[in-house]
Amino acid sequence: MKSSNMALKIVVDSREPDLIVALLMELGIDIEKRTITPGDYIVSSECGIERKTVKDFINSVFSGRVFEQVNRLREAYEKPILILEGEIEEELVLMNNPRSFWGALLKIQSDMSIPVLCTPSILNTANLLYTLANRIQKKKQDKISIHHKPKLMTQKDWQVYVVASLPSIGGELAERLLIHFGSVRNIFQANLLDLIEVEGVGKVKARKIKDILDEKY
Repeated sequence: MKSSNMALKIVVDSREPDLIVALLMELGIDIEKRTITPGDYIVSSECGIERKTVKDFINSVFSGRVFEQVNRLREAYEKPILILEGEIEEELVLMNNPRSFWGALLKIQSDMSIPVLCTPSILNTANLLYTLANRIQKKKQDKISIHHKPKLMTQKDWQVYVVASLPSIGGELAERLLIHFGSVRNIFQANLLDLIEVEGVGKVKARKIKDILDEKY
C-alpha cells in the first residue's frame, strides 16, 4: 500500500498566474509548470481543468471560443471541470444581455455535462484546486504521472498545442493566431508587424516569438 503522506501534485500551464502557483506551493502542493492544452491544470490522468475569469468567460462566450475549448477538454479527460473565477454580479451589470451568460453556463453544464465551479478570487481558486487534488489523489492512492500529457484528439488540437508552446502564448491566443494566419506554418513565417496585428500579441510577445523561432540552436 502506498503511503498516504505522499505529496499531492498538480501540473500547471506555464501561462497561469504565478500567484496561484505560489499559493498552491504554500499549501504543500508539488507543482510542475509546462505548456499544456487543452486545460490549465491537471490533477489526475482523468481530470483536467480550464480556469477562466468571469470577464474572459463572457468575452469567449461572444466569440464562441469557450465552447470549443471545453469540448476539447471533455474529449481529452474523463472528468473535465471549468473554474469560473471572479465576482459574477460585477460583470453582469455591465452586460446588455446578462441572460447570454446564464445560457452559456446552462449549455456547458446541462448540454455538455461539464461541471462549472465558481470561485470569487485567486485565493479561493487555489484552495479549490488543493481540495480537488486531495480528494482525487488521496482517494485513489494514485498520484498524477508527472510525465502525463493530455491526449490530443484532432489535428486542430495539435495545431493549438504547437502554437501555444511559443513564449507567452496561451490556448486562446494560439487559436486567435491560427484563425488570423490560417496555419502553423504561416504563423512561424510571419514577420514582426504581421504578428503585432493580432489582438493580444503586442510588440513584446511578437519579439519573443520571433526570437525563439530565429535564434540559432
